[in-house]
Amino acid sequence: MSFLTDAEKQMLSISRMIFHVVGKSLEEPILLEEIEPPQFTDFFLERVKSALKGNLFEFKLHSPTEATLRSIGENENNFSNSTKALARDFQRLHSGGNTSEGVFFVFELMAGQDNTIYALIKYDNEDVVRYILNQNGTEIVPQLERFRETFVRKAEAMQKIALVRLQDDQGGKVIVKDRSKPTHISDYFQSFLEVRRVNSPEKMSSKLVDAFKNTFKKHRTSLPIEIQRSGVSHIYAVLRQNGQQFDAENYEPLISAIFGAVDENSPIRNTLSKNLKDLGIAEESFEIIPESIQKPPRRRLETVEGTQVIYDEEHAPERIPHEDGVRTKIVIVTTEITTDDIDIGKGS
Repeated sequence: MSFLTDAEKQMLSISRMIFHVVGKSLEEPILLEEIEPPQFTDFFLERVKSALKGNLFEFKLHSPTEATLRSIGENENNFSNSTKALARDFQRLHSGGNTSEGVFFVFELMAGQDNTIYALIKYDNEDVVRYILNQNGTEIVPQLERFRETFVRKAEAMQKIALVRLQDDQGGKVIVKDRSKPTHISDYFQSFLEVRRVNSPEKMSSKLVDAFKNTFKKHRTSLPIEIQRSGVSHIYAVLRQNGQQFDAENYEPLISAIFGAVDENSPIRNTLSKNLKDLGIAEESFEIIPESIQKPPRRRLETVEGTQVIYDEEHAPERIPHEDGVRTKIVIVTTEITTDDIDIGKGS
């Protein structure tokens, strides 16, 4: 199930916003006051929506971040102080290592009436030089200004984002997008949120196989002959390779590896997208775990004449080129023939 329905995504709006300055060079975060009313909401709403294709987590029991966000919902006057508490905690966990300076945003959003969503974002500052053109008579003289306090549209500037949807009594779902670890979440961000992943990479890997197999079955006849012949085997072969990832924003490499070159407007893409969505993995990125993709032991060989051979890898029939250079001989070596009868499997 998606974090937000399509209708909720359309209704999403920013109702409150605040940010605090964080970074490893600071002993304490620089705590600021709420921006009232929210400014540049279209700009920031685009940034928030870009995280909807993220990884699904849930709060652990007694998560401090969950408790702090609940305090905002219980009393609207808690917004400023509660976000300052979140910034201090984020700074404490964020201060080590190779972390960059930036700001810690907290947005309160509405996705329809009485449907509150929170967004927690670590946004890097951009060091830029701006020019202003001053016209003096017939000459245009540029003036340069350098400053850091800027927010840009570049995707990499938004380092971490968590979208939070609290449940009524306790717990809640959290969508996480973490640039430093796209297929999961960095250790300190996980410690800050106190969350666990809802869907394991093992289960998602298995579902990914089903999504591709179901797509292949529906569009088999429109695929190249070599893929039609052994498409399911090829799906297993590709997805069982070590080091594979599924990227919810770009799974084009997997499509090409499994189905070959697929036209941009091909219905194969729509079917695959629907299958991924139906299986609940369309918005997640994860490491594909080969060990969780169990290749079925049985294979089926079928000829144009209607002959079928069901076998496992250990007893694969031998294929020998025929003397005419066109046909193929299929040789089966057996210790005993157990059935040689009329096939009644199709109503005979």
